[in-house]
Amino acid sequence: MTEKPCPSTSQVNKAGRVLRKWQQQGGLASTPAQIEAIEAAYEVLLAFRAAHQAPLAKATMGLRSMVNSEGCRVEVTQRLKRASTILDKLRREPTMQLANMQDIGGSRAVLDTIDELRRVERRLKKRRPPRRVSDYIENPKVSGYRGVHVIVDYDDRAIEVQLRTPTMHAWAITVERLSGRRQEDIKSGRGPQELLDLLEIISRAMAMEEVGQVVEQELLDELNVRRKAAVPYLTEGQT
Repeated sequence: MTEKPCPSTSQVNKAGRVLRKWQQQGGLASTPAQIEAIEAAYEVLLAFRAAHQAPLAKATMGLRSMVNSEGCRVEVTQRLKRASTILDKLRREPTMQLANMQDIGGSRAVLDTIDELRRVERRLKKRRPPRRVSDYIENPKVSGYRGVHVIVDYDDRAIEVQLRTPTMHAWAITVERLSGRRQEDIKSGRGPQELLDLLEIISRAMAMEEVGQVVEQELLDELNVRRKAAVPYLTEGQT
């Protein structure tokens, strides 16, 4: 069985526009021609996604090597963004071209300390000059998310390398699970404001504890106020 060739950049971007419009119309298609165009566009998306598989494997092997070179013994994982998640991102970011989506393939290392994280980050940037670096430790996302994302090239594909500590990872995993339960993209700032406010202040408190700072009573009091406000949303849907 021969492998399908990767679609061109123009084909990928055209497919992205077709699929975005389809979603904006509520995922409906009224004519055979529209159905055919959507199916063809989806096949292009799948082929573009599949083209990241081999570069992602190389990126993950490279990250493992760098982690080991720094004397860190941690698990390195990888993932290809699901097609449904790619579609959702196209809908959420209406000006993004599909060919410019830089996190379809992702590798992740969870380092024991911020010092280890920074050492691996420096080694990565020296070995693979990045397209972009997003430092969410120095500048956390509004949601409270922390970590470092480095976009690097492997075989002309953008691969996102995520570096976190266990504390950062625990917060992110909790938010992902909460997002799945509530069917809301909380990490991207969606959901009840009371819940978003609670998660942001929890992240601040965790960040302080991670570097050995004492969480002041004023912040703890604010955290308790926000927790009480968010309780209905934390328990919603539970039996």
